[in-house]
Amino acid sequence: MIDVAPLIDSTPLIGKPEALRARWEEDGVLFLRGVMDEDLIAWAREKYRGALAAEDLIDPAQEVPAWTGKQPKTRRPIDALGTPVWHEIVKQPELNAILRDVFDADPVWIPIAAHRNGMPSGPVIEGQDLFAGRHQDGFFNEGIQFAICWMPIRDVDMRSGSFAVAPGTHSRGVLHVESDDGYDIPAGVIADNAWRAADYRVGDVLIFNYLTAHATLPNPSNEIRMSLDVRAIPAWAPQPVIGAVEKVEGGDVTIRTDAGDLRTVHVDDDTFIRDMNPRPRVPTSELERIAFPGAHVMAMAREDGRATVLRRNFY
Repeated sequence: MIDVAPLIDSTPLIGKPEALRARWEEDGVLFLRGVMDEDLIAWAREKYRGALAAEDLIDPAQEVPAWTGKQPKTRRPIDALGTPVWHEIVKQPELNAILRDVFDADPVWIPIAAHRNGMPSGPVIEGQDLFAGRHQDGFFNEGIQFAICWMPIRDVDMRSGSFAVAPGTHSRGVLHVESDDGYDIPAGVIADNAWRAADYRVGDVLIFNYLTAHATLPNPSNEIRMSLDVRAIPAWAPQPVIGAVEKVEGGDVTIRTDAGDLRTVHVDDDTFIRDMNPRPRVPTSELERIAFPGAHVMAMAREDGRATVLRRNFY
């Protein structure tokens, strides 16, 4: 049995900017019920089902997305959808109004989205680490001050492996430690009783800070969990450079933005060059594996042009 303490419901704070911001600053988490248009989410759910059926992971004739037992051909099958769902989600007026109150500024949506399919993971074993995938998105995206908006595409409860956050961890700095296995937050750094989760319903949104630790809980059901997360930055915050690589000369990467401007960022050994596989850091010597003419990328740079992060961007 998965037993995690419940999240505080911040829905009563909608429309009260000062109270909403106070909880945001204190917890780094806002759990909100019924924010998203349920018809929009239903439309997105059919898109998700189509992508899962295309890899023979579900039977499209069945309403319940029971796993067929087949293995995914790609890491995130639903990411094959591309941009259509993302574009519709980020236009939602109520979500934008809430973020405007949280940021005390307009939200700027950055083209990062993750269409997630949580595969069944088998029965929960006594003593199992429920938070084994714990991480902070900010560690992998240094300098990009975004809020993550996570939402269920189908009702998600503890039975089908919910989603957990650790309120307050955003004020503790980076908790990741480099090891032979990657860049994990070790067990014990965050107490098990610090985690919070919920039985999420379609329409709900969980908004959390880029340094708030979070984890996907085990999925002991036979159903594939469906969720989406999108990201926005306050208009007052430094903005990343987004566009297509024009050229690469040594450690200098020149990017043509959507506005047609040319911006050059410098990559060195301190830059987190991101791939999107389970071990995401790419050595500087392999820069052109990520940044090559025509590749769409996102880079965050300091005032002197040195990049803190450079990542492929598919949106």
